[in-house]
Parts: sequence; C-alpha cells; structure tokens
Amino acid sequence: MSPGESRRTAAGVLLLIALVGGCAGAAEPPARTASQQAPEVKRDRKPVERRFPQFGNFTGVAWAAAPLGVADSRVPGPTDVRMSGVVTLAKADVRRLLKEYHWAPAEELPDVLGSVAPRVPAGAAWRTSEAFTSAVTGEAYSASFHLDPVAGVMVFDAVDPTAVEGS
Repeated sequence: MSPGESRRTAAGVLLLIALVGGCAGAAEPPARTASQQAPEVKRDRKPVERRFPQFGNFTGVAWAAAPLGVADSRVPGPTDVRMSGVVTLAKADVRRLLKEYHWAPAEELPDVLGSVAPRVPAGAAWRTSEAFTSAVTGEAYSASFHLDPVAGVMVFDAVDPTAVEGS
C-alpha cells in the first residue's frame, strides 16, 4: 500500500468512527417517565369531575398532569398523560363508597406526581378497592385509588383517564 493510500484509508476509518460515534447517542429511545419538570398543581374541579364522577360532590381538589416520556413532534400518535390528585370527599360520599365497595388496607402508599406528593396526608390509614378501581376505569386505563375514610380523602393516580360520556 502506498503512503497516499494508507492516509486515505486512515482518514476514511476516522470519518467512519466519527459518524458512528455521533449517531450512537441519538439511537437510544427516551425513557417513558413523567416529564422532568414538575407539573403545576391545579384546583379546577371540572377535569376531575368529568373523569371521576364516582367521587361524588367533593369539597376540595388539588391535581396535576404530566406527559409521559419526552414530547417529540417526530413521533406520530397521542402522548400518554399521567394525572394525580388529592380529593377531599363529602361525608355522604365517604359513607356511600364504604357501603358500595369492599375496601382493604393498602399494601403500598399512594404514588403520585412529585408536585402533588406534598398534598398527600401523612400517616393516613389508606385503603384500596379492586371493585372501585374497576368501576372507575372500566378496565380501559390503569389507575390507583387510595381512600382514607377517617379523613375523607381520596388520592388518585391514573394514566390516560378518560372523561365519562355526558359529563
């Protein structure tokens, strides 16, 4: 091999390494986690009422929503959204929920978006109900609901909760 050919070959190899190395980081897909920026906590009742009419006529709410993953306009299709919140239930609705569904002691604490977490009461006696979760979601999306009947608080966390028709 002549000196000119070996320089061209070496330059070609270096160019190939630079191209492959530059593309390596871009090939990894983004993680499917909630947005890195803490979503704003809202107190608007309507979005929660439309998605969770089973809560009844609640007296207070704090909730937030965040897209899962990294929003990318190059990827077609809808973006999944995680919605978490803390709802103060009316006493009549706590009684109704306890009567209509079997609530067992929760095995885990509620898991919510970071900006909602400070609003989750500490030391609560959380209870969960598979029947209630099934009734709310209709098996169409994933969600968890934690009820503290003594404090009258419901904590929810759902991915892509759909609004109920007619609400």
